[in-house]
Amino acid sequence: MKNVCFFNSTMFWGGGEKAHLEYAINFRNADYNVWVVCSSGSVLETKLKDNNLQYFDIKIGNLSFLNFQKKNVLIQFFKAKNIDTVFFNAPNDIKIGGPAAKIAGVRNRIYMRGLAVPVKNSITNRYLFGKILTHVVPNSYDTRKTFLTKLRPMFNENNVQMIYRGINFDDWDSKPVKKMNFKENNEIILGNVGRLEVQKGQKYLIELANILREQKVDFKIIIAGTGPLENELQKLVSLNNLEKQVKLVGFQSDVKSFLGGVDIFVFPSLWEGFGNAMVEAMAEQIVPVAFDRSSNPEIIETGENGFLIDFPNIELFAEKVLFLIQNPEKRKQMGISARESVIHKFSLQKVIRDWEELLV
Repeated sequence: MKNVCFFNSTMFWGGGEKAHLEYAINFRNADYNVWVVCSSGSVLETKLKDNNLQYFDIKIGNLSFLNFQKKNVLIQFFKAKNIDTVFFNAPNDIKIGGPAAKIAGVRNRIYMRGLAVPVKNSITNRYLFGKILTHVVPNSYDTRKTFLTKLRPMFNENNVQMIYRGINFDDWDSKPVKKMNFKENNEIILGNVGRLEVQKGQKYLIELANILREQKVDFKIIIAGTGPLENELQKLVSLNNLEKQVKLVGFQSDVKSFLGGVDIFVFPSLWEGFGNAMVEAMAEQIVPVAFDRSSNPEIIETGENGFLIDFPNIELFAEKVLFLIQNPEKRKQMGISARESVIHKFSLQKVIRDWEELLV
């Protein structure tokens, strides 16, 4: 594995795109020759330019896999750059890029699976996973389990090896911080970062706010992110007269500075391939409270570095939040354990070694 390519034509910016960018930067820093295939005009392209990364732009749509001219362009690109390993993130990219990479002789054709939902046992998937891809690499054990749910009868499980998403904590720690101040008095700040959609479960934070208000707790819940449920969540805030306690602050490009103003991280997601936002909070010694769902138990050891709550017991969720508010010394101790645990388990150096062992 020497000449690697991250293939991501998605126009918008999400977790998969962030992961590909971070991996591209860090593989380059580890002396790999790195290329990125992206779409012209995408957010990813802008960030690739900002980081002086080599990229090749091409437009990929739902039916691009039928376009033999585009496929041939990709074949020639893979050959010209002597690519030996290509990483995919999205189905449309696999459909066109996978066969092109195989024809070009790319040895390792990898699907980085980040969604903790089952994959259909369709003719197309049997072809892609059986004939085109050489590796499927989920980012958690839960993602691996759900990926295989419908594919086990036809898929060799030995070809599905889990590797956690790596985080460069040295780079994270070196980022300049302008801590955001959300406090008007001395209230406790509960923070959440995530796209505003059903998966992320932010509606449960409205219920949490109601419970804490009834108990006369001095707090604010600050929700960072945008998404299709933004208007619905804002209406819920208004209907419950929670304008003083719950603030939607939109997309935050500087997550570390946002976390600098947070005391406790609340993470009510219904499912996660890998809770990157929660891991970043833990790296800042912020204790998380989350539902005991999908991959969260792989990150949180309840009572040690955070709390896992049976879904959808929001009353217990509030109880653990209140415990952390009322026990600042215990919260500090758990915050230290939170940072130590994620650095030990998810450091990029460890993850790159895992990739090298897999693709030796």
